[in-house]
Amino acid sequence: MAAEDEGPLPLGAEDEELEPLPLEDESSSPQGESKIHAFGSVVGAGAVQQELSRGMNLPGTGATRCRVFHSKVTVGAIDHMVSQINEWLDGGEAEVKHVTQVVGVMEGKKSEPNLILTVWY
Repeated sequence: MAAEDEGPLPLGAEDEELEPLPLEDESSSPQGESKIHAFGSVVGAGAVQQELSRGMNLPGTGATRCRVFHSKVTVGAIDHMVSQINEWLDGGEAEVKHVTQVVGVMEGKKSEPNLILTVWY
């Protein structure tokens, strides 16, 4: 088979033979430890609420914080998000100042439309 039948070669690989990359030895990490690390923000069901030094502005105008909720666009998922928002509002001293909503596609294993709700309090 000719080289032109195999498709284009990567830059700089015209005259050299490509070698496969070695895989990392899986036995080097402890059993069950994830090799995926998130940087920048805490995400997920086990996320811990951040302690902020700014006081709440309860008696009136002006939001000092925000919280974002998101849900797939299905009846069951939206009902679950509503119950999460109500539990959060019942459990704290948050006074809702403003709410925005948008429907957009969230990237993941599958691209799906999501309802994204930002609650300013």
